[in-house]
Amino acid sequence: EQVEEFQYLLSRLMSLLFCYAMCDISNLDRSRFPHLDLDMLDPASLVYLESTSSKQHVALQWIQRMVVEGARHNVIDIAPPILSRVFQELSIGIVHFMDAKKISV
Repeated sequence: EQVEEFQYLLSRLMSLLFCYAMCDISNLDRSRFPHLDLDMLDPASLVYLESTSSKQHVALQWIQRMVVEGARHNVIDIAPPILSRVFQELSIGIVHFMDAKKISV
């Protein structure tokens, strides 16, 4: 059950990250980039997310924190080298996002 909850929330946060990144790069309205429902997130977190200008960075931070907590509580059984690769790939992705944002401005 914990693994399914982890997967469920991770897929929604990745969807949210993609949505906000595309909105930021394209300067289009968020309705053009739908994301999966966020029913697992508490309302206070959603209010904070809407109030910040760096929504994609907040979503990335939530993903990273979730992966760390999942590994700490053995929800995901993953070897440390592979786990570090997860963070490396997320970091590379946000760098590419920032590069794309520079070009789109």
